[in-house]
Amino acid sequence: MGKAGNSDVFFKKIVRFIKYNSRLVFVIVFFIGLISLSVFGNKGLIQRIKLESEKKDYDVILKTEVKKSEELQKEIDELKSSDNKIEKVAREKYGMTKEGEKIHKIIIDSTK
Repeated sequence: MGKAGNSDVFFKKIVRFIKYNSRLVFVIVFFIGLISLSVFGNKGLIQRIKLESEKKDYDVILKTEVKKSEELQKEIDELKSSDNKIEKVAREKYGMTKEGEKIHKIIIDSTK
């Protein structure tokens, strides 16, 4: 008989157990299905953990964007109210000068 006989006997015992305890087997299968759905389903535990992680990432991104927006709004307000700020931006970003001013560029030789 050997291995084939042992597995056959084992299989018959399982079938007999299911036959005489069908309600218990049904309840066990039902709860296993329910638990697997609650863990692995679309609205399950694993999906919820992923969504919570994404939410934290997006909260961090949102905070940095709000901070950038506040800084840009502050710069806009300064540009609207201060002629000195407008002059500074014109000189630094666009290389503009007043009439009669001369710009001297210093070239540094980086090979030495």
